[in-house]
Amino acid sequence: MKKISTGGMSYVYKVKDFKLNRFGAVKILKQEFSVNVDFVPRFRIEAQAAAGIMHPNIIDVYDAGEENGFYYIVMELVEGITLMEHIEQKGRLSVKETVNIAIQISMGLGAAHNNRIIHRDVRPPNIIISREGTVKVTNFGIAKMTAGNRSVPNIMGSVHNISPEQASGGSSDEKSDIYSLGITIFEMLTGNVPFDGETMVDVAIRHIREEIPSPREYVPEIPVGLEQFVCRCCQKSPDRRYRSMQELIMDLKQFLISLDESFVEW
Repeated sequence: MKKISTGGMSYVYKVKDFKLNRFGAVKILKQEFSVNVDFVPRFRIEAQAAAGIMHPNIIDVYDAGEENGFYYIVMELVEGITLMEHIEQKGRLSVKETVNIAIQISMGLGAAHNNRIIHRDVRPPNIIISREGTVKVTNFGIAKMTAGNRSVPNIMGSVHNISPEQASGGSSDEKSDIYSLGITIFEMLTGNVPFDGETMVDVAIRHIREEIPSPREYVPEIPVGLEQFVCRCCQKSPDRRYRSMQELIMDLKQFLISLDESFVEW
């Protein structure tokens, strides 16, 4: 067993299943969180949410449980890097690569939404790019399962990608993921987050009050149509965003055909 990553609340190890002769990944909740009334439900929700989705752009979950006070999730092993690491390595991504990655993220999130699961923490560290180029959405730790109205109370996603309704303590739905996806696309295109501040509260307030800056302010050669796309995803009012991932994906695919055209409808 080899440790391959460390997160805020868990460790991930590479393991081998000798019965099936394959490698996998095991996420283990850190011991200091195993008695926490917020984090244990959050960990269980991650397993339940991801296990309910079968899609090539979602990390597969094989098993989950607790043994001797240790909570674990057995998952598909994806050899690769996070989207955050990829952006850091390249500075910013090309328009074409951004659109290709965004389509795969959107398809994974669309599958989650079809299963009535809202991710609520869409951001580059929670996206993995395999060595083959396949994009996988992971870390459903604060997902909301709308069918049973189950979610973890008092836990928000990263403030740099959080939707205004989440930041203000309101309810979240599929359009919250669309907002966070728009922020993620902004990061891919520019290498920057649109809002920053000295504290997390400062950043959250900016998401609530301020309009997102144009990505073309950072990179003027970004096509106008893609600028409009990001702007629509990141509208303060959820009703002004894309209605669904399916509608959003249609525009993203159109960008691959004609990157320089402006056809985003409001």
